[in-house]
Amino acid sequence: MPSMNDLFSIKDFIPHGYCLAWSPGLLWLHVISDLLITFSYYSIPLSLIYFIRQRKDLPYPWLVGLFAGFIVACGTTHLLSIITIWIPLYWLDGFVKGITAIISLVSAAMMLWIIPRALTLPSTAQLHAEIQQRKAAEEALRESEYRWKFAIEGAGDGVWDFDVVNNTVFFSKRWKEMLGFTEDEIGNSLDEWEKRLHPEDKAGTLAVVHAYLEGKTSTYTHEHRVRCKDGSYKWILARGMVVSRSEEDKPLRMIGTQTDISERKQMEEKLRDSDALNTSILDSLTSQIAVLDAQGVIISVNNAWRSFAKENGLPEYNDMLGINYLDVCKHAINQPFGDEAGAAYMGIKAVLNGEQEAFSLEYPCHSPNQQRWFYMTVSPLRGSRRGVVVRHLNITERKQAERVLIQLKAMIDISLDGFWIVDLMGNLIQVNQAYAQISGYSIEELTNMSIAQVEVVENAEQINTHIAKVISEGYDRFETRHRHKDGHIIDVEISVAFLPEFQQFCVFCRDITDRKAMEDELKASEAKFRSIIEASPVPMALNDEHLNITFLNLAFVQTFGYNLSDIPTVADWWPKAYPDPDYRQWVKTTWETTLEKARKEQSEFLPMECVIHCKNNNIKTVIVSAAEIINFAREHLVILYDVTQLKQIEAKLNAIFNASVEGIITIDMYENIVSANTAVETIFGYKPEELVGCRINKLMPSLPITINAGSAPIAEKHTGQIKEIEGRHKNGSVVPLDLSIAAYSLDDANYLTYIVRDVSLRKQQEHQDKEHLDQLAHVTRLGLMGEMASGIAHEVNQPLVAVSSYTQVSLNLINAENPDLVALSEILIKTQQQALRAGQIIHRMREFVKSHAKHRSSNNINTLIHDAASLCVTELKKNNIELIFELQHNLPLVYVDQVQIEQVIINLIRNSIDALKHLPVQQHRHVTILSQLTANNDLQISVKDNGPGIDLAQQQKILMPFYTTKTNGMGMGLSISRSLVEAHDGTLHFDSQPKNGTTFYFTLPIQQN
Repeated sequence: MPSMNDLFSIKDFIPHGYCLAWSPGLLWLHVISDLLITFSYYSIPLSLIYFIRQRKDLPYPWLVGLFAGFIVACGTTHLLSIITIWIPLYWLDGFVKGITAIISLVSAAMMLWIIPRALTLPSTAQLHAEIQQRKAAEEALRESEYRWKFAIEGAGDGVWDFDVVNNTVFFSKRWKEMLGFTEDEIGNSLDEWEKRLHPEDKAGTLAVVHAYLEGKTSTYTHEHRVRCKDGSYKWILARGMVVSRSEEDKPLRMIGTQTDISERKQMEEKLRDSDALNTSILDSLTSQIAVLDAQGVIISVNNAWRSFAKENGLPEYNDMLGINYLDVCKHAINQPFGDEAGAAYMGIKAVLNGEQEAFSLEYPCHSPNQQRWFYMTVSPLRGSRRGVVVRHLNITERKQAERVLIQLKAMIDISLDGFWIVDLMGNLIQVNQAYAQISGYSIEELTNMSIAQVEVVENAEQINTHIAKVISEGYDRFETRHRHKDGHIIDVEISVAFLPEFQQFCVFCRDITDRKAMEDELKASEAKFRSIIEASPVPMALNDEHLNITFLNLAFVQTFGYNLSDIPTVADWWPKAYPDPDYRQWVKTTWETTLEKARKEQSEFLPMECVIHCKNNNIKTVIVSAAEIINFAREHLVILYDVTQLKQIEAKLNAIFNASVEGIITIDMYENIVSANTAVETIFGYKPEELVGCRINKLMPSLPITINAGSAPIAEKHTGQIKEIEGRHKNGSVVPLDLSIAAYSLDDANYLTYIVRDVSLRKQQEHQDKEHLDQLAHVTRLGLMGEMASGIAHEVNQPLVAVSSYTQVSLNLINAENPDLVALSEILIKTQQQALRAGQIIHRMREFVKSHAKHRSSNNINTLIHDAASLCVTELKKNNIELIFELQHNLPLVYVDQVQIEQVIINLIRNSIDALKHLPVQQHRHVTILSQLTANNDLQISVKDNGPGIDLAQQQKILMPFYTTKTNGMGMGLSISRSLVEAHDGTLHFDSQPKNGTTFYFTLPIQQN
């Protein structure tokens, strides 16, 4: 196979002209002939392409394209024949001829395939005959159409005839009468029909017509509304068909009928409304409800039933329609909770057979993830059809209510409103501290009293009537009066709700005595009224009957920022206070409705809560109340209680309660986890549902056994304390925790609540801080050693000089004729002692300056003081300073880092040296180091000098980092010393009087056994 380069290679070939002997006549005969053939071959495909583009309906256009390709290939071979006369491109010529051969074979094969199919196409004569037959059929169709039209008119339907080409429509007389028009009141324009279509139906109707005309649908049938002459709309059933088409099969004419179906639509709407109402009622109920026929087969269920089946993974029972519920109950008898299933089976059968009027059953239905309880009722169907209604009510919340009440007790106890739990007889079972303060009684006294003993307005009989009303309606809110223990009367607002699960009442009592007193005073006189509201801390406003705002008190202006020039009328107030249009409309409508109701019923305006936009763009939440001022000309007083802070506090408490970052885990008396919040997953890696039922030591294996015991006395011992323990993450890693414990009892069972906080970051930060402190202390020690280098060199030099002298004496004794070995021995011993002394000094220096890992050990504080002072002796002598030790003997040991404590002592001694060396030469200089045991059982180390003391202004900054009184100091010595002492759980202080010296002292805890 030749490469691309070979195709254009002329090597080893001669031009074809040599074969023609380069005869001019013969040569040009070949050239002109091949050129004309090439031109003809190239022009034929162009004509074929033009023909195909003009005749879109040409069958088998691809065959024409293939034939055009074949002709182009043939023309190219003749073109290459001309070229090879002069240029021997025989490889390219042969390659093109090969392609031409392939196209020729394909074309010949396709011709054999296409000829039999082409012969099946109709001839011109056949097409002409078919057209004649179609025209005859159209004529017959027209005659049939007229007969059909008269038949339709006789049946009461309207007829229309649509000329698609001219866009005109013929409407029959009945068509027009159906809409209330006479025959001459509607023209033949299509717009006469389109403009009467209902706006909601117009787009859809036109789309259906166009889809039919375009052949997308096989029939045209559509229901829509059309406007009548009187403006009303009728439902119309339109049906039609195309009766005439062009040769291109495009629709030319379409006829159809119009039937009035308004009555049918009304009936359908009523049926849908009735079914929707029944379905909506059932679906609005939270109970799972199913309707069974006489054989126990489910014929209807509500959404709650379907949702329950879906949530519990019962796809086969997702709807349960057609399933025999009695069979389901019978099948469950051998399953867990089979006794309850058997009872349900017997109860449903008894009601179906008329043996019982109704049946009810309370039963457990626990899922793998939670414990649930349900209350089942069975009642017969009312009407001609036999059957029962089965209702399952989830009463898990009732079962959990006691636990919730215990958790809410703390919130109720801190409420500013009084709170009662009352039984059906009106006896107070539970009272919070707020009501005890309102009434003056103690909680113990109140829990032995009844409502009648504190109620002033209602007698015992009226109280019983009121109780019955609340049981019936479930809730009530009213104002009444209670008698204080000392006899005075308290106005209270009562909000009461009946708890049917417990057959008890939940009552909130708000002391409104102050509000009542204020309202009474406001009605006394206009002058007194205005002076009171002007001085009131509660925002208030007055508006007249024309809704002009006549007065704003100071509290209103201060709270909201608006004055009378900003809001002269109520209409000006609305957009400023409520910029959101939807919210403004709601507030305005609610306000006007409540105000009108209060006026008609001669009752008080019920307070409403609003969110107000202040002038400074702040947002305020207020409780708005209003009252009509009887003594004035229909003026209204509007009171706006600012409860923004209360709302913020409430939001914060809810956020803390609902999104605590601490892990909260509750365990029972057997140390099994009962519940856990979502923060536990962040801390331990387990989802809360994974932990329920597990032992607590799965998370906290290091818990002491005394805490794990779960008993109330042990829990009380640890309540309020925060313990540091280690937890275990799901991945096996250790998690440092802060732990606090709370205990409570429920149903004679003890529970513990563990509150844990992950302190990994804090521990890591503490470790980093200690490492930084060690590094900084090491740098400071290096600096100290540099400052003390000359003195320490002198200390090292003394024993080295002595060693040199003793060595020389030893050499002299050795060189004597009769060496005195006893004397030589004594001198060598002294040489050894001086060498050891030099080594000890260098060893202490090395230990002091080297960077070492944190290491604490038991130490005698007096020993540390002496070791530290020994490094400063030379500097003390140089500055003529006397060092005095006043150390208490037999002090307890301390558990410290020896080098760090020596560093603190050296810093304090050198500070004293710096303070003393500038004193007059004749003045005595001394530094005293003291150690003693304090009353708090700590060791106190003091470094005292008789220097000039510290200036009062400098005393405020002396312990701050980078503050120094020295010319070349960095200001880090005292700051680092204090950090080192505090790292040992101690404290560093100083006491200084100008001209009377300074004492720096620090404490260290003694070592515990």
